This record gives sequence, C-alpha cells and structure tokens, in this order.
Amino acid sequence: VLWKRALKDRFKYVRRPVEDDEQVLRNKCKFGHKRGQTRKSSFVENKLDDLRVKEEPVHLEGSTMDLHTKWLKQEYMKTQRNWKEVDNRMNVTIGIRRKMINNKAPLKDILRLFPFLRCPYQLFREFQLLTHMDIYKKTVEILEIYSESILSLYVVRNNPINIMLQENLKQYTEEDILKYMKMTAACLLLPDVFGDDSSLFAVVNEEVKAVTPVLEVKNPFNMNSCEFALYIEREELAQLDDCTMALAALLAAFHVFNIPCPKRIHRTLNFLESLVFEVRNP
Repeated sequence: VLWKRALKDRFKYVRRPVEDDEQVLRNKCKFGHKRGQTRKSSFVENKLDDLRVKEEPVHLEGSTMDLHTKWLKQEYMKTQRNWKEVDNRMNVTIGIRRKMINNKAPLKDILRLFPFLRCPYQLFREFQLLTHMDIYKKTVEILEIYSESILSLYVVRNNPINIMLQENLKQYTEEDILKYMKMTAACLLLPDVFGDDSSLFAVVNEEVKAVTPVLEVKNPFNMNSCEFALYIEREELAQLDDCTMALAALLAAFHVFNIPCPKRIHRTLNFLESLVFEVRNP
C-alpha cells in the first residue's frame, strides 16, 4: 500500500541507522524544499578532525569576505549545490561570522550573508565546529532513552498532548511509528515536566509569539500532515523532517546564534544541555 510505504519512509530513522550516501543527505536540503536535511552522525564523527583544523578565527580582507558571501548567496539559490565548496567557504568565514554574532549583529544580516545557516545540516555543522558534539546523534539518544519515562510521569497524565497521543496510538500497530509518536510527545511535554513555559519551547497548532528560538508544530500525530519548523524572532528559519531534528535544531540555534536562554524555559534547556554535553547535573 502506497500510504504505508510513504509512512515507513518518513520514520525510517527509527527503524535503522541512516547509512545513505552523504551527497543524498545533503541534497535533501534544497532551497524552498519543505524538508530539511538530517545530519549523518557517523559522517560528523569522521569529519571531526577536518572541522578542528578550521576552528581558529580567520581574518579576511573585506574584498575576500565579499567574494565568499556573494558566492554563498548565489549557491544557496541553486537546487544542485556544490556542498564541498559550501563547507570550505563556511569554514574560512567562521571567524567573521562568529565576530558578527558575538557583536550582536541583527539575525537578518547574518542570514543574508550566510543563508546556509537556514539549512539544518549547516546549523548542526556549525554547532559541531563550536562544540565538537554531534547534536543530532545526541538528541536521538536522549529521546530514545527518556521518552517512556517522561510519558509515565503523573504530571503529564492529563496533559492535552498526552491525551492526543493516546488517542492516536490506537490507530497504528507498526512499532516504528508508535516509537516515533511517543518520542514526539515526550519532546513536546518536556517543559511541563519541569514546570516551564511551553510556549517558549514548542507551539502546537498555534501562532509563534516568542522571539527566542521556538518550534512550531502542526498536527504532531497526524501521519499525513505533521509539520515541524524552527522560528527565531517570529520568523521561520528552517523546516524540519521530524521532532528529533526539530529539537536538535532548537538546541543548536541557541548556541550557534549566541542567544541567552529565557528564564521561563531554563530548566528544560538545562536538562537537555546537561545530557548533550554529558555534564552531571542534579
């Protein structure tokens, strides 16, 4: 059945490790394409040494900088991109980019010069350059380990998200789909577990009002129409394949764009970051 095949393709990351060709993964991240690009964790690990070579700030002359940013803007508009050259130019411009971000340059100016930061792949890669951590791989591990525990907590028993989950679980029997739906629910319920403001974390079927990074989620348990997007300053930064990628992008955005964590979501993000960076936290 075609719909069942499409459904399994959508959630294939929980069925088996992603072992596709690197170029195939990168080609998913196309201008105007609905879905973002998953980051192959094994590739990130293999390229760690290459990334470290470029981590020192690079000081470029104005004309050289202009050539790089002009090329990046032109390449971003293409459907077939030279990803190897994109990586190279993002590497050599990281010093300038970090200086702009640390000096609180407007986000729109940063994205105008470096539009590839809208690509989940490049957002995760930038996080990798800064921290040497594979944020996507870590996020998958967190949700797989903690989902069942989160959903069993009394504090979320009568939460609308959990009620919605339980209603939708009855419609499916495939193990990978049930696992995906539980991971999605656990992610969305995290702020409620910690007593934080969920509107600063993920907005479900409502308008985004927060200026800090927040997820927009539509129809989270509708297998035909669920959508995930990352918003910053009430503007859509990237559309994402699934909840795991969305959560990874949210965490990465705070670090990549050097955005302070809002106090009303601090406990949730602190919990997630302590797991990502493997820091012991009471």
